[in-house]
Amino acid sequence: MKLLLAIIFLYASNTLFAQDTLKIYRWEAIQKANPDTILAIDASKLKWEQIPEKLYSFKNLKYLNISKNKLKELPLEMGVFKSLKTLDVTKNDLENAPIVICQLPKLQKLHLARNKISSLPACIGYLSELRVLDIWDNPINVLQEEVANLKKLEAVDMRAIMLGPHFQQKWEESMPQVKWYFDPPCHCVE
Repeated sequence: MKLLLAIIFLYASNTLFAQDTLKIYRWEAIQKANPDTILAIDASKLKWEQIPEKLYSFKNLKYLNISKNKLKELPLEMGVFKSLKTLDVTKNDLENAPIVICQLPKLQKLHLARNKISSLPACIGYLSELRVLDIWDNPINVLQEEVANLKKLEAVDMRAIMLGPHFQQKWEESMPQVKWYFDPPCHCVE
């Protein structure tokens, strides 16, 4: 009986840990791969101005890094990534918050740092699995009230954004379970 319990425990723990470890493939290495077998892609630093059509064939992605490109928008076609847990779009040229993120129900980590985004879409409140929101160094001056609906949210990075003390205090008090990363408050009009 003890042996059977030990085997069950080992199997269960291996299964749990295996879900968190993904082999991340560089974009160049998967051009001839079966799209159904690829779960994580690093397509950073490729100077993309648009997402290549081929990327949408990798529908089972859980991790996608398209940081440090020249993307001005994220097209609605990205909604095919229904299993995506981590999306990194850091350091692109996004001016508007990508509305397509609201079509990614399993998203847990969203990295939008160092873009030109001035606000997030209200539908962000539907991302019930979101744990990390990185919007560092964007010209955001308002945070939608729907962010308060994100019950699993653990961390929000809003450093390098000029925010007043009332803004910071409001969010820290309304969501005390969240670790808020702010620069010291500015003496600006709120």
